Parts: sequence; structure tokens; C-alpha cells
Amino acid sequence: PRESRRARRRARAAFTTSDGVELEVARASPTTTAPTPTSRRAPLVFVHGSYHAAWCYEEHFAGYFNARGRETTSVSLRGHGASGTTPGAATAGTLASHARDVGEVVRSARGDEDEGPAPVVFGHSFGGLVAQKMVADGDVEVSGLGLLASVPPSGNGEMVKRFLKRDLWASLKITYAFITKAFGTNPRLCRECFFSPSLSDEDVARFAAKINASSELRMLDLKALKEELPVQKPAAGSRNADVPVLVLGGALDFVVDREGLEETASWFAPRAELVVEPSLAHDVMLDADWEIAAARIERWLVDNGL
Repeated sequence: PRESRRARRRARAAFTTSDGVELEVARASPTTTAPTPTSRRAPLVFVHGSYHAAWCYEEHFAGYFNARGRETTSVSLRGHGASGTTPGAATAGTLASHARDVGEVVRSARGDEDEGPAPVVFGHSFGGLVAQKMVADGDVEVSGLGLLASVPPSGNGEMVKRFLKRDLWASLKITYAFITKAFGTNPRLCRECFFSPSLSDEDVARFAAKINASSELRMLDLKALKEELPVQKPAAGSRNADVPVLVLGGALDFVVDREGLEETASWFAPRAELVVEPSLAHDVMLDADWEIAAARIERWLVDNGL
């Protein structure tokens, strides 16, 4: 019954990009009112990472924030979930094309740009890199930027080197899993890549199946990506130059390490707040203690008047 109620109040639809590709979006309205009749909380837009889709935010986060008076939009990037692809493309997109798509979704989430607060954009893993690029481009106004276990502005190269030095065998397994998408059919490997020991075996198996079905194309060509890095900061004086930034990750993450989180927070200093939760692994929105992450995000939103 709980899932039925949740399904009834969430609308899944296709959003058509400026170049004609249909993206899957899941939109939901608040299920509670804002604190005062005249106030409106900033809408939230969620961007997933590699091998995921909009579903990863719809599982827990969307309902959590809807219940706190917030509109939410979860988007599946092109080549992921039920979204379309660029005809003839070998990968789902480039950093620039994904950022452009997300910017268009963000603009639609606000509606009339003269009314209400601009959205806050959250990006996970490589989706965090996409969100950084979109905010830096400055084509669309945002109220804030949330980076969840996000790849740093310089990319993941240095993190991979650090993990190889710390644990060669484990790093090779993780690298193999991401190259072959083996975690989609191997729940044990899926746990090592994305989840903490606390998440139930049943949930790991369920999420592994969803991850396996979420994409046929790689999100990005990592070799080509190097030419787009590092992602620049929003230019001084630009519309997104002074927005607050939350950098949140997990101490049990074997994909994005603490140094990577610290690099991102330093890049966006002094506007960034760094939070590393001890019980969380890479998929902070799906892990056993996802509600700790959600509550910390809500506190940051409130503290920044969003």
C-alpha cells in the first residue's frame, strides 16, 4: 500500500531535449505544506551516476523530501533508464552534452523563472561531475549544488591511483566490475562497489538487478573526458558564482575516497561544506543508512535558507 500511494503521487514522463532526445523524468509534488503559506522551498533536481537511473533517487530520497515540503525531479540521463540515446553514439554522451541536458531539465523544474526559488541540483558520482559542469556553464540559475560521493573536478584518475596503492587486488576487482558491469549480475561484487555491509542481501540483489538494467551504453568515454577536465568553477560575478555547495560522502566508499571529497570541497571553498558519514558507502541514497544522508542534506538546505 505504501508503494501504491507513492506511485500515485509521482508522475513519470518524457522530457524532450533541445536536440530531440526524450529523457525519463520522475516529478513529484510536496506531500506536506511549506512552513508558512507564503514560503516555497527550493525544488530539488537529482542526477544519477554511471550504471544508475532516476530510480535510485525515487527509492527513498524523493519521498523523503516530498514529505518535507519539497518538489523533486529525478532525471535519467540519455542512454540510461527509459531515456533515449543519441543515434549512432558509442557512449551515452559527453560531459558537455549531459550538462546541457540537465540544465534544460533544471530550467523546466523551475517553470516561470520569475517566480519561486531556483532549483538545487544534486549529482551522484559521475553525475556530480555533470552537475558541476552544468553549474559552471551558468546557462541556468541554481540555488545550490549538492555533490554526493561525487567525482572531483579533476576526474577520477588520482583516486584510482590511490586505491591501487592501498589495495591492489580489491582495486583490480572494482575496476573490472566497472569495465564489464559485472556488478549487475554479481550481488557480492555489487556490494563491494556500492554498498556497506549493513545493507540486506535482499536489497543488494534487488538493486544489482536494477543497475544491470539501467544502461546499455557507458555514461562517458573516460579517455575523451580528460579533454573536458578539470571542470571550471563558476566565473566570478556569474549567476552561480556564490551558491552554497554540499560535498557529502561515505567513509566506507571504495569508489570516491575521502581525499577526493576533500579535493572537491577545497575547489569550491569557502562556499562548500564537507560531510563524511561513517556508515555509508558509495550509493548514499540507497545504502542502509540512506536516511542519515537525507537528514544531513535537509539540514544543509534549511541552514542555507533553501
